Amino acid sequence: MAERGVTCQRCGASTPLPADLRAATFACAFCGAQNDTAAVVGREAPSADALLGHIAQIAADPANLRAMVQNAPRFEGGSAGTRAASCMRCHAPVAVPLDVTIHQFACGACGSTERVEAYISDKERLDIDMARQLAGNEAFKRLKAEGVPCVRCAGKNAVPDDGSVQLVCRFCNATILLTDHVDASAIARNRLKHGVFAMRDEALRANAANERRTRTLAITVAVLVALVVLGVNLIGFLRR
Repeated sequence: MAERGVTCQRCGASTPLPADLRAATFACAFCGAQNDTAAVVGREAPSADALLGHIAQIAADPANLRAMVQNAPRFEGGSAGTRAASCMRCHAPVAVPLDVTIHQFACGACGSTERVEAYISDKERLDIDMARQLAGNEAFKRLKAEGVPCVRCAGKNAVPDDGSVQLVCRFCNATILLTDHVDASAIARNRLKHGVFAMRDEALRANAANERRTRTLAITVAVLVALVVLGVNLIGFLRR
């Protein structure tokens, strides 16, 4: 995997991403140029922040739980992989998506809309995706155990288990992007899980005068924790 860190697209300086990745752009700490957040960190972690923001809204207004869960933003942690096959209509080569939330694709040669399940079963795709997620989780565990080398000076840095997507090198202060070393969806899942547990802990610390609201919030968060454990990127697949 190429190691690029967080580098300003204008001046090339190593500059950190914003704390809230829902921000479409962020300013370089050195030259002030605006950089595209998604272009640097990808789509997965920003979608985790969007979902966490939505969960916070649910916690603030649990009376609208059902409607807000139905309208939750999609967590973009699905597989980007494909399987090579031949179109069943024109026999041209096609790339069948392995993302379990995608159920149709278009043949680039004849333009026909094909059902993914005609080429690969949903069960097989689910098994492949769960294996992918487990592999990503294991790779992230190894990174935390071994540390991450700086993209600039090669110094070894400890990886915080706080949902971060980046860290600052303790030797040269360069910003290290964790997705240079581990699959982006694994980093995003960890960010999402950490955020959900942080909400749970905040609920447990709530004032006793708000006991009823706290209990509702804790139940809501517990349900969302279960979704995280199961792989929230499968929500679209289970709802189809």
